[in-house]
Amino acid sequence: MYGVHKLLWDIRRDGAIKSLYTTDPDAALDSYGIEGTFRKLMADFDIKGLYEAGVNPYLLYFCAIQLEVDRADYYARIRGETTP
Repeated sequence: MYGVHKLLWDIRRDGAIKSLYTTDPDAALDSYGIEGTFRKLMADFDIKGLYEAGVNPYLLYFCAIQLEVDRADYYARIRGETTP
């Protein structure tokens, strides 16, 4: 869980990490030691899955903003609704 939280924080604070995550998510996940279920959730940026797995909602929300997820889309995704 620490690796996930650290990556979410770093995406928010460091443009190079954000760029790495968006262009080569596997490399980003490897560098933070993220494996198993969290790896799949982060690779897909499954907001609802991450939230339900216990990821800090503050870090998740502000990371989503950095990844240019629209606020309405974020809330729809956290509720498990599909968006067009």
